[in-house]
Amino acid sequence: MNANRLAYVLLTLTALFWAGNFVLARAVHNSVPPVGLAFWRWLVVAVFVIPWGLQELRAQWPLMRRRPVLMLILGLLSVGAFNTLIYVGVQTTSAVNALLLISAIPVFILLLAPPLLGNPLRPRQTLGVAISAAGVLLVLSHGHLAAFGSLIHHTGNLWVLAGVFSWALYSVLLRRLPPGIGGRGLFVATVIIGLTILLPFYLLETFVEHRPVHFDGTLVVSVAYLALFASVLAYMFWNKAVGMIGAEHAGVFIHLMPAFGLILSAVLLGERVSLPDLGGLALILAGLFVATGRLPFRRA
Repeated sequence: MNANRLAYVLLTLTALFWAGNFVLARAVHNSVPPVGLAFWRWLVVAVFVIPWGLQELRAQWPLMRRRPVLMLILGLLSVGAFNTLIYVGVQTTSAVNALLLISAIPVFILLLAPPLLGNPLRPRQTLGVAISAAGVLLVLSHGHLAAFGSLIHHTGNLWVLAGVFSWALYSVLLRRLPPGIGGRGLFVATVIIGLTILLPFYLLETFVEHRPVHFDGTLVVSVAYLALFASVLAYMFWNKAVGMIGAEHAGVFIHLMPAFGLILSAVLLGERVSLPDLGGLALILAGLFVATGRLPFRRA
């Protein structure tokens, strides 16, 4: 398997894990406050990844100390802000709406990459994003395209859009890291930075807003999934793939999230799959093919 195909596999798995993140966050939104969910998710992640990546963090620390502002921004945008904003959003909007809005990440990346990185846009890539976006719209509107305009009027959707911008900016800024910073060391650093940023907001939510986290079996399983699959594996896969093919190419795979979310909703929540859903899925995959030149699941 060559480097590009490996990156496509990693990005496809990342989209699957993150789709589960949305489904679970919406499922538990009535029983756990958003900042608390984000804090406990990343606290569990920290317990596992700090011992695992501490050696690389120490080796990369001299380089990180030379770019303190960039490291702080990366930790804030990824661990600190992205999922927290999504969790705030799904308190008042559906997972479907959130997944639709998250598909705007490639558009934000395309807009941010030229001024920040100087990378020119290619017509094929732009066309692929447009085709995939049409598929996302068809899937999440269930064929009722007129309903799309009403999505922007909900406060929850504005929080999700803030998360979209946060992740797009993080993905682009990854390319500005100097050689020698990456992998486990970078992931551990962003977890520590992001968790530190989340702590005062978690305490505020718990003791000032009086919204503590009450754990039960379902929530424990959910946090475990969010920590292992939607955090450790997904973030490592994303960082690796972005380093291999660039944020502009990686961003188009975000469109797989609604498709996987549709499947997860059908399996876990008993929702039916309609013909517009299947048509939208076909458009999503077609857009990926146009933008990258191959389908993400093709064998090497």
